[in-house]
Amino acid sequence: MFVRPPTVKRLALGASFLFTSLTACAGLQPTNAIGSAGLQGVEHYRPMIAIDGSRSVLPEGFKPNALRPRWMKSPAKRNEAGRRAHIAVAQFGGSSVLWFDLNDKKNKPPITCEPASSTNGIAIDRAGNLWVPDGRANTTTEYAPNCGSAKLTITDSTGEPADVGFDGRDRVYILNLNSVSGPPTVQFYNSTNGKQLGMLSDPSFDDLFGIGTDQLGNVFVSNLTSGNIGTVVEFPHGKMPGVQLSGVSLGLPGAPTFDSKNNLIITDWLHETIDVFSPPYTGSPTTAALMGSSIWCKLDHQQSHLYCGDADQGSIDVYAYPGSAYKYSYTAELSASALVTGVAPAPPAAYGR
Repeated sequence: MFVRPPTVKRLALGASFLFTSLTACAGLQPTNAIGSAGLQGVEHYRPMIAIDGSRSVLPEGFKPNALRPRWMKSPAKRNEAGRRAHIAVAQFGGSSVLWFDLNDKKNKPPITCEPASSTNGIAIDRAGNLWVPDGRANTTTEYAPNCGSAKLTITDSTGEPADVGFDGRDRVYILNLNSVSGPPTVQFYNSTNGKQLGMLSDPSFDDLFGIGTDQLGNVFVSNLTSGNIGTVVEFPHGKMPGVQLSGVSLGLPGAPTFDSKNNLIITDWLHETIDVFSPPYTGSPTTAALMGSSIWCKLDHQQSHLYCGDADQGSIDVYAYPGSAYKYSYTAELSASALVTGVAPAPPAAYGR
């Protein structure tokens, strides 16, 4: 049975509290207050750090909404996903990617598929391959379509991989949460053989959240600056230098994604809104209410629905698109304590040239 989750106020950055709610399997470290006060009374963001050193994009001190109802849960099935349309989801404290049937309002149990450890964002390319960053091993692995076997693993020598994007030119872009030698960066590779081709960086990069590409193959990275301002930096056709989008100023930016008209869709999970900016991204966005703390939202192939991983509710929330009106949620086998993170519909929405 589906119950619309209640609207939740942002808890993590508005007050200081003891962090106690994450599962032991995630290896997450209890922590105290979030930090010194930042812009407009918002306390400064710091990422949650696990005992093994891997980082969640969610903030230190984040606690899922404790008032949400307890959902009925059924054992996950282990099987191939088949060739129907699906939605894949990762949980930072989980051990596997879960696959649900797309547009299933009956909340059937998911299929347990690819291994995942300290995973933030995930992505499916146009060939149907699923790319899964491993925040503990500092690797990103490509898996064959439909819950298939591992194909290519890229070892990240510069930082912890946390999100993946594609530009349509046999390039895979891997966003790093940190770097062994300085600020966070984006590395890009040949998606066929894993050869590193280059790196994207920007002087404003401080805390990166997500990566996305538009229909022209331009690469966009969301970032929280050292001044506590959520921004998006565009790298035209995946090349430096980057250009900060002047009209985008958010509290806590989600991962950027784009529709067929190159409208930028991005969440502000501090203010709990879905913001849609029209090109050239200099004007005010249209906004809609977000049901909880969702960093990663992705369109389906038809671009008629937006799927958002909700760490507050322990769910995948589904919104109509355009308009972003809330429709229903997936909850079976998902847990608020495991921290729902990245989502990836299969087949994906179009991207690149």
